[in-house]
Amino acid sequence: MPELAEVETVRRTLEKEIVGLKIKDIDIRYENMIDCDINDFKSNIKGQNIISLNRRGKVLIFNLSNNKNILSHLRMEGKYFYEPNLNLDNKHVHVVFMLSNGYYLMYQDVRKFGRMWLRNNDELYTTKPIIEIGFDPVLDKSYDVEKIYKEIHQRKIEIKATLLDQSIIAGLGNIYVDEVLFYSKINPHKPSNTISIEEVEKIIKETIRILNLAIKYKGTTIKTFTSSHGVEGEYQKFLAVHTKTICPCCNSKLICDKIKGRTTYYCSMCQGEL
Repeated sequence: MPELAEVETVRRTLEKEIVGLKIKDIDIRYENMIDCDINDFKSNIKGQNIISLNRRGKVLIFNLSNNKNILSHLRMEGKYFYEPNLNLDNKHVHVVFMLSNGYYLMYQDVRKFGRMWLRNNDELYTTKPIIEIGFDPVLDKSYDVEKIYKEIHQRKIEIKATLLDQSIIAGLGNIYVDEVLFYSKINPHKPSNTISIEEVEKIIKETIRILNLAIKYKGTTIKTFTSSHGVEGEYQKFLAVHTKTICPCCNSKLICDKIKGRTTYYCSMCQGEL
């Protein structure tokens, strides 16, 4: 699944290619992907210029010249491709934007989990999905540790499961949660309501550090992630525990098990046993 670093890589790549172009037409091949009236979606997009391309958490925001915004969540396997030719034989391309320079912006999603919304400027941050997104570790330059601590501490589930919830800290997925908890020296099975405020501070600092470093290396490419033009991440070279077998700090054998159905890697020596 693309996480914040991967979505930011997609945003930066596409920004150089499509900002300033007009959307001449749009072809929607899988209507369930659009979370609003299809005709309204099309009529408000056709003929508009793409003013800027932003992001909040894992959601891409295409700002249009009519004060409307296309919100796009890639979910599990969504990808954007900017190409001069349209491949009509690709059954996994579900939305196609025809651009004023003759190129096509194609949204491909093998599992069809991705979603798009249309929002006005004045409701962008007060309606779903943006309103449900918590602290963005890359965009937000300040944060309230006490608030984040209270949100984490009121839950009894494992801390890993809590960190996967985008309403508290945005952008963390399975890979980066493992890395953040390893460097914070916190066992992923530890109940959230036993996490101290000092541990929350560690989690926030490591999240900011790791996500910014991952963005520098264009994200983590494991199995499916690519951005436009096949840009692939290199941060997998720097992973400490996720997909690994030996702890880089103490040389102990890493534990690999499941938390809420997600494959989880950690060191019981460095992160403690429960």
